[in-house]
Amino acid sequence: MKRVSTKLRWFTSLFLLAFILSTVLAVPLPAQASSSQKVVIAKGTVYATNMYIIRSGKPGPVVMIVGGVHGNESAGYIAAGRMINTNIKKGTLIVLPRANKRAIDRNVRYYKGHGDLNRDFPTSKYGTPDGTLAKAIWAAVKKYDVDYLMDMHEGYNYSKLKSSSSVGQSLIYYPASYFRSMVNSIIYRLNSNISTSYKKFSLLRYPAKGSLTRATGQYLGCKSFIFETCTKQKLSTRIYYQQRAAKTLLSKLNMI
Repeated sequence: MKRVSTKLRWFTSLFLLAFILSTVLAVPLPAQASSSQKVVIAKGTVYATNMYIIRSGKPGPVVMIVGGVHGNESAGYIAAGRMINTNIKKGTLIVLPRANKRAIDRNVRYYKGHGDLNRDFPTSKYGTPDGTLAKAIWAAVKKYDVDYLMDMHEGYNYSKLKSSSSVGQSLIYYPASYFRSMVNSIIYRLNSNISTSYKKFSLLRYPAKGSLTRATGQYLGCKSFIFETCTKQKLSTRIYYQQRAAKTLLSKLNMI
């Protein structure tokens, strides 16, 4: 009887432990709250500029949208600025709307004495960014482990016109697995409402060496692209295209 009683007590204890564990595990963990945060990159320098981090509180991709790398490309930094209040349902959205604030304030492509910010990023695997601002942006991409990066730009003419070397109205991406279908979707969505053939967006590969998108795509494994509108269009139209491209990306990632 003693052996049977011992076995019974052991079985009862095991059953109770299993019941307690199943009850505890069945209780859902509290959801992480969504949040919005403003940080300053290149803080304490003349290049200091705001960056906004929108967290959904749920797992998902990290998407970074950058505007104002060139200070005279207004549609990009205005459209990026309008993305900072985007509500996302998963993942994280990072927006750097006025990357080159000094150039934006002066409405110039780049600030005198510094050079083109979009040629200041690494051009080799073990290279480093050139200058305070590029280093700060590069560090942010690495710190937040960005998965997708969209850099908003503008060209002075349409990329489909062979008489011009401008890449306005184009999406220039760094090739990565399963990324072509994504950028194709963005182009298709935009072109579906454009009737004039030379005003349609072109899909191009390989951003310029030294650019933010080329460096992050090639050396950090980001799925990166430059989105170029054309300054021959009205500003409101260009802003619309920039925002629509950004929202199409987020929609395809099921973030909005």
